[in-house]
Amino acid sequence: MPFLDLDEVRRHHGALLEIVLHRPGGWADRASLSRIVELCRAAGAAIDDALCAEQLGIVAGYATDLFSEQAHKKWDRRNVSGADFLRLEIMRALHSVSRRLSEIEAARLGR
Repeated sequence: MPFLDLDEVRRHHGALLEIVLHRPGGWADRASLSRIVELCRAAGAAIDDALCAEQLGIVAGYATDLFSEQAHKKWDRRNVSGADFLRLEIMRALHSVSRRLSEIEAARLGR
C-alpha cells in the first residue's frame, strides 16, 4: 500500500543525504544551503508530523552554520572540525526523520 506523503518525504530525505555526503561545508556555499532549506521545507510540508518538523528544522539550522564562512568554527571540538561535527549532527537528525517515517508507516499498516 503506497503512502504518497511518506514517499515524498523519503525522496527529499535522500536528496538531503546526498548533499550532506558530498558537500563538506566549512565555507559559504549558498547553493547547498539554499537547496537544503528548500528540501527541508518541502519535506515538512509533505507530512504533518511534529517530530519530523522538529528534526528538519534542526537540519536547516545546522546547515546554516555548516555552509557559512565562519559560523561552523564555533562547533570545533578538540579532535573534530566544526564542519565535520555539524555534518554528523545533520546525519543524526536525518536518521531520526527516517526512523519516524518507519514508525508512521508501521502505525498506518497496523503493525
